[in-house]
Amino acid sequence: MEKQVRLIADCHSHTIQSPDGKNTVREMAERAIELGIEHYTVTDHLEINKFFDEEFLYEEPVRESSVLVPQVIRETAGRLDMHYGIELGQPLHDMKLTERMLSSYEYEFIIGSCHMVKGWDDFYFLDYKEVDPHYLLGLYFDEVLEMAEWGRFDVLGHLTYPLRYIVGDFGIEIDMSRYESVIEKIFSTLIKKNMGIEINTSGLRQKIGVTMPDEHYVSMYKRLGGEIITVGSDAHCAEDLGKGVAEGIALAKKCGFDKIYYYKDRKPISVNI
Repeated sequence: MEKQVRLIADCHSHTIQSPDGKNTVREMAERAIELGIEHYTVTDHLEINKFFDEEFLYEEPVRESSVLVPQVIRETAGRLDMHYGIELGQPLHDMKLTERMLSSYEYEFIIGSCHMVKGWDDFYFLDYKEVDPHYLLGLYFDEVLEMAEWGRFDVLGHLTYPLRYIVGDFGIEIDMSRYESVIEKIFSTLIKKNMGIEINTSGLRQKIGVTMPDEHYVSMYKRLGGEIITVGSDAHCAEDLGKGVAEGIALAKKCGFDKIYYYKDRKPISVNI
């Protein structure tokens, strides 16, 4: 009988405290317990450039999360090792606001993400028959490099996020060799600052069919000396929690990693795989 891969950690998930989340913090925590996830982190959205948009209005949900998540952590103690995190989107778009939000809450874990580049909408909403994806990818990787140099987060989220839509939904082939140099710079900058990358497994249940980033880039990160890898399902509902985590852990192992990480009080904690 094949040995089952442990669901060591799911370090990326969303609740109804995110605009696109479907389940409460308690429901997500109970599902994590049901699945046997050993280390679980809630990372609801905080999109800096959308903070005051009428359809988002992040101030109140973020404040509520700072109360709700620690409360559920206390309630599930002994049954679940749960942590309070955030997915910080577009932090460079309003640095004053970013600094305020980082100093106002005691996050245990911060994922740094870029869902849209300055002056453009989220990659999810763009029509790639109307815009040049290579041009946008150039802007994207330059902004991610700038984020890495800024460095006020712990792990870089879903490095190849735009490909979920460009390749997965639109079926456009992309010459990624154009971006090898800047991606190497991104990784080298993260490594120098003792920051990590995540293996985001949401792509495995979407049209793109691979993790973000995929094996090529996880191997590149390892080759450059990277050590800190987290794995996250990026679940927005209880049904998707933990999905692909076993595959993400197996990918890390295939690429030469013998441990993955989760974060407690902004410190990386390793677990052997």
